[in-house]
Amino acid sequence: MDRATTAPPSLLLNALPVGFDRRIVMRVGRLPYEGPEAFVTLRDRLSGTHVVRRRGNQVEIVALKAELVPPGIIDNIPAGDVIDLSGQLLTEWLIDHFTQLGRRVFQRRRALIIVSDKAQDDLLVQAVPRESSLPSWLGFRAAYRLQVRVERPEGRPQLMVAVDTLAHIQIDGSVAVMLARGVRIDGLYVVRDITRSDRRLMHGGRLTGRVSSVIGDRLTLEDHEEEWGSILAADAKLEPRIEVLAHVVASWLKSPGETSAILERLRSLASAVAVGNEKLRRVQALASYLQRQSVQLAPGLSAQFGNLLTSKCRFPQHEVIPKPSLIFDAGGRHVDRWNQRGLDQHGPYDRFQFNPKHLNIAVICQADLQGRVEPFIDQLLHGVPNTKGGDVGFLRRFALERPYVRVFRSTGDSPANYRRAAVEAVEHITDQGKRWDLAIVQITQAMEQLEGDANPYLITKAFFLTKGIAVQHVHFETIEQADQQRAYSLNNIGLACYAKLGGIPWLLPTDQKVAHELVIGLGSHHERTSRLGGSDRYVGITTVFSGDGRYLLESRTRSVPFDDYRTAMLDAVRAAVNQVRKDFAWADDDPVRLVFHAFKPVKNAEVEAVQGLVQELALPHAEYAFVHVADDHPFQVFDQSQDGAWAGRQFRKGVCAPPRGLMVKLSNSDALLCLKGSHELKQASDGHPVPLCLHLHRASSFTDLTYLARQAFAFSCHSWRSFLPAPLPITILYSELVAYNLRLLSRVSGWSDDAIVGRIGGTRWFL
Repeated sequence: MDRATTAPPSLLLNALPVGFDRRIVMRVGRLPYEGPEAFVTLRDRLSGTHVVRRRGNQVEIVALKAELVPPGIIDNIPAGDVIDLSGQLLTEWLIDHFTQLGRRVFQRRRALIIVSDKAQDDLLVQAVPRESSLPSWLGFRAAYRLQVRVERPEGRPQLMVAVDTLAHIQIDGSVAVMLARGVRIDGLYVVRDITRSDRRLMHGGRLTGRVSSVIGDRLTLEDHEEEWGSILAADAKLEPRIEVLAHVVASWLKSPGETSAILERLRSLASAVAVGNEKLRRVQALASYLQRQSVQLAPGLSAQFGNLLTSKCRFPQHEVIPKPSLIFDAGGRHVDRWNQRGLDQHGPYDRFQFNPKHLNIAVICQADLQGRVEPFIDQLLHGVPNTKGGDVGFLRRFALERPYVRVFRSTGDSPANYRRAAVEAVEHITDQGKRWDLAIVQITQAMEQLEGDANPYLITKAFFLTKGIAVQHVHFETIEQADQQRAYSLNNIGLACYAKLGGIPWLLPTDQKVAHELVIGLGSHHERTSRLGGSDRYVGITTVFSGDGRYLLESRTRSVPFDDYRTAMLDAVRAAVNQVRKDFAWADDDPVRLVFHAFKPVKNAEVEAVQGLVQELALPHAEYAFVHVADDHPFQVFDQSQDGAWAGRQFRKGVCAPPRGLMVKLSNSDALLCLKGSHELKQASDGHPVPLCLHLHRASSFTDLTYLARQAFAFSCHSWRSFLPAPLPITILYSELVAYNLRLLSRVSGWSDDAIVGRIGGTRWFL
């Protein structure tokens, strides 16, 4: 049901503003940039005494001590004019400060990981029996992630530090030591130490290969880096992953049978650190500590940490975006903010256009489960009596007539048995001169772990898709659910089935300020034969939607090496725009808006390519926006007044979670969008929900970030996979689902992506 969407009273952003006198003059040395190799050599030589950065065709250098003179031509520049350089000085101060305190400090991309040395933050000790003795090189500790950022919440550049928490895994003992203890390492990946230019920083090692055998004191590797077919056991360490840590701990304690139990305890402890109220407590504690420090960024340039940004003081511009009013008829008269209620009251958007009304449905199930599958199918079609929201079945909800349903039994749970049942189904309907519209395949959750030809569902799905038949799987465990839970599951299954059949359950409202607005999701399917070896190939995936959320088409590039990926992706976008332009009869002078959603940073070359494409397509009134939809960023938003939602009798989930729909505008190019609140989390151990960060590329000609954030939120309310709100805009979600399905199907013998063409390719077959 609808919930109030008023702005919460006590928001907090995990960002510490950093103040300094912007008039203070810094001595900046300038050298010509002579290429990456020379730059790295210079940076390594001056590490620890100077900050070195590239800016265009120059290298800028600042000395950290007054007695040192930076090399190059010296310029005296006010610190406020080079605030991003001041940010690098702040990162340098953080490294120096925490390493002098004896903390283990790692650098990952632009973030610093500071590992706590407090006894209460030793999570590994809490995960094993009290009397156990483990080596000091094994660890699982609470840690902090600090990242210096320059944002413009009020239009003026503001230096700030984002403070987050995590659990850090440590496996520092050599493989030789583990082998001597009897730890099995076959099949595990190993890393090797690398030399860092900054010796203050710890290193996580470089992934080198997977152990295939041990011969004497050497490890033979498979799936390895070039020229690293083997490595000395004394020079290798195991990859620091939580499941590897659990395996080593159990083996070290001579109780390998306890691996699963230890892993579960480690994950539970990591979740305890990640829940909102505990994360907030730790963020506030570190912020308080930093505020007490005296910070010297450069000679004569001091800085001070301010207070965390809250809704009571200096919080960025924000709003809680209301749920869109979904439209259930072509005239726009029937609307509802709640998707299921709107369907039950008004029927689907295309109820009068959808065809066929009389469906042919094949059901594939195991013979020994048929007696329980058949009542389940009946409840899917007609509803679950005496349940809340579940008594409206698939037929009535989507205004369909009584279908032809036939069950085909698989005599076992093997792929061959399932395929025989599928072949029998196709032969049966062909003999009648008809075709199946939908195939429902009963599987078990255990089958999800099988790959390629070993997976009965993938074999069956591939077979039906090549025949142009939509496929929906059903877990037997879902069939066995209690009535109310089964009703919720059936509602979602029915929605996905209707979308796979090409139906349109509802659409989004849209203004008509532009004649044509396309929202284009850019994704990719990455074909990897291994983590380190083999040649990677990419399939670019483009999903195209109209501004009202109408799914127009999905196109894919051919499978290409990464170097050819951008050109192939541009070809796919060109084909998609041309197809939509033709289908909707665009006039040459129609105003057009193209909004691109990408789940990876948008490169300048890609923007320039699309700009050229707009000119090539002769769209003189086209405007475009390139939005990077990122989930990897340092920001967290807390609502200190949120007590959470009940998750069982004793637990609350989402304590301190922000409301779904909260948008925080960090600048004119960056905004946080919260798509999970306390009610959207599944359980208390899910941790604090991370918002998406929407980054608008500076070359965009359409720059209304608030409009784009509202649009992205509306597209997250528009998934036809489930009645529940989606964790991503469907532009990104659908691209990911296409990629996921293609990846699974690619491992089935004889499968070709060309099977998804024609009629089936125009549906949401991937839901």
